Amino acid sequence: MSKEPLPPVVRVPLAAVLAWFVPGGGHFFLGYRAHALIAFVVITTTFWSGVAIGSVQGTVAPNARKLWFMAQICTGDNALAAVGLHYAVDADSYRSPKLNPKAHWLSAEVGVHYTGVAGLLNLLLIIDAVVRADPSYRGSKPRSRIHEGAT
Repeated sequence: MSKEPLPPVVRVPLAAVLAWFVPGGGHFFLGYRAHALIAFVVITTTFWSGVAIGSVQGTVAPNARKLWFMAQICTGDNALAAVGLHYAVDADSYRSPKLNPKAHWLSAEVGVHYTGVAGLLNLLLIIDAVVRADPSYRGSKPRSRIHEGAT
């Protein structure tokens, strides 16, 4: 039995959702195993290093740092787990957004930047997975023709 490839109308959104939920998941689904492994390790390590540097209460604060949280949520399951830890450690912050701690230490700011950069890197990988999932997004010329004219 030959395995029929999924049509782009299914493959593209599925690759995007997998790439968002698990860093590298979209690339793994598309068969780019090495890309997927590297993406998973780099983005997950960067995100959780930021949380370790700045603490989960000061780094991932959806109510206090909305713009940074928008970047952080691009890491998918990592951000969701960190938000769960944030509310588990500081249960009162769920009831009152004013109780979310503002960073008073440089380490908390560095942690926020690490986690935000990890999210933005994963956003680039989501876009890359979408482009790789649908060949019609690529240019009409193959790469070899583009480089032949340049030499």
